[in-house]
Amino acid sequence: MTAFGRLATRMTVALSSRARSASAAKVMVCAGLTVASPILGAVKLQIREGRPIVDNVFVNNHGPFRFIVDTGTNVNLIESGLAKSMGMVATFRVDLASATGSMLMPGSNGNQIQLGPAEAGAQQFLFADLKDIRRQWPDVQGVLGQWFLARFDYLLDLRGKQLEFGTRTPSGTRTPLTMLNGRSSVATSLGDLVLDSGAPDLILFGVVPERLDGGSGFLLTATGSQIIGKVVRSLAIGGRNLWSGSAVAIPTQAEPGVAGLMPIRFFKTIYVCNSQSYAVFE
Repeated sequence: MTAFGRLATRMTVALSSRARSASAAKVMVCAGLTVASPILGAVKLQIREGRPIVDNVFVNNHGPFRFIVDTGTNVNLIESGLAKSMGMVATFRVDLASATGSMLMPGSNGNQIQLGPAEAGAQQFLFADLKDIRRQWPDVQGVLGQWFLARFDYLLDLRGKQLEFGTRTPSGTRTPLTMLNGRSSVATSLGDLVLDSGAPDLILFGVVPERLDGGSGFLLTATGSQIIGKVVRSLAIGGRNLWSGSAVAIPTQAEPGVAGLMPIRFFKTIYVCNSQSYAVFE
């Protein structure tokens, strides 16, 4: 349910949440794949409406491609036509679930990804038409999610527009990270929120909207749609007040244990230390 649209009369939210195999076993990031590393280097970010986008992504030595970096999805996605042109063949199918339903999607395993100094093998991709993303940004050809990101410690520098790979010791308070359905989440005053670089707004699950008139819209996902509204909330992490304002309210509880999605636009930098399960927010 990673969000890719503005909240207006319509809101597009697509292509994240959890993935499950056809046999109902969850397809999730294996914690054993996380590898601590020294400082590896950095790649430039484009920030489009709050979402980080990177160039020079290579898949199986093909590229360069332009992908969204999405901390809020546990999968990697690639545009179906591009996958076919590269000779990628579906080797499995999964049930991709969202707040509005689910959809069976093909995927490929055993792939190699290179982004600047960061390389990862044994990578899985789901094949998707990415129509909601490509309608907004036709030059984007895929999404890098936690299947890739969980391999590294990294710094999202939104102010400096860089993604830096490698272990560091930043100043600031360490906030514990928990993996929920293969995605990084943090404990907040509003419950456990997934850190979601694809979400334009704070999104809360299982919350009845306070406003529908003038504040309503539709949640559109790869699997369906529903009416949503807004609520006024304040957000704090570790006793530190970070934000107050209108959040998107979704009456249904999208997934057990997840209170909602927290956008990265609230911060200047975010250091994610997967090797030691903590984050530092500035």
